[in-house]
Amino acid sequence: MVKVSALERGLELPIGGYALSAGQLHVISKAEEKLADACMRKYGLRYRAKSSDSAAKYIPGTNRRYGVLNPAVVSEYGYHLPETRSAPRGPELSDKEILALNGGMGATAEVNGSTVPEGGCLGQVKQDLRGKYTDEKGVRTAQNIASAGFEQSMNSQSVEKATKEWSQCMKGKGFSYRTPLQALGADENSGQQITKREISAAKADVDCKTRTDLVKIWSDQESEIQKDMIKKNRDDLHRLSEAHRKLLAEARSITG
Repeated sequence: MVKVSALERGLELPIGGYALSAGQLHVISKAEEKLADACMRKYGLRYRAKSSDSAAKYIPGTNRRYGVLNPAVVSEYGYHLPETRSAPRGPELSDKEILALNGGMGATAEVNGSTVPEGGCLGQVKQDLRGKYTDEKGVRTAQNIASAGFEQSMNSQSVEKATKEWSQCMKGKGFSYRTPLQALGADENSGQQITKREISAAKADVDCKTRTDLVKIWSDQESEIQKDMIKKNRDDLHRLSEAHRKLLAEARSITG
């Protein structure tokens, strides 16, 4: 089992506090499964989901916001994402179960003599639970802070300086890249096959990040930018937090 590396620790950005955590999403998913099963019972059927009983955990090597960060992962996969276990496959569904779950694709459908709602049981569940608490403006605001803050951080003086030092370090190891994101997206590092050169470049990349302290400098700078943007958008983000709070409260009341 690969461990979280030193570069991957402490990268929680302020705007992340306005997103649903893995544990919270797990609670919501369990509530949706229960609602979907109740809906399916109306047609004499059951919702036979096969989901994990625990929340998803962070997989080392998958955070690529600042490029590759895990030396153990890049030693095997280079710039490619590590192989992860696929989600458990649910049971094979009958035609009636599929119709009840997903609806009639724009047409009125019936299952066992009862009319299926538009979008099926799953569509109804999403509308009945998440749909009630969606704050689209708050979501857009949070997404804008995450993207605009990232762009601004890249152009900050401290990050540009650290990036140049990283680039010089890489050049000293025989690799010419201006930024970690250029290295991550380079054609020679994105092929179907993982090459020895790619692995060498990725290992050098992580080592140079450690030597220059680029990740901490970049993360700290982005955090400060986000904090300022959050202050300017308090009302939108407060509504988003309230929407999440109400959604979770209802999900917990459903799951018991």
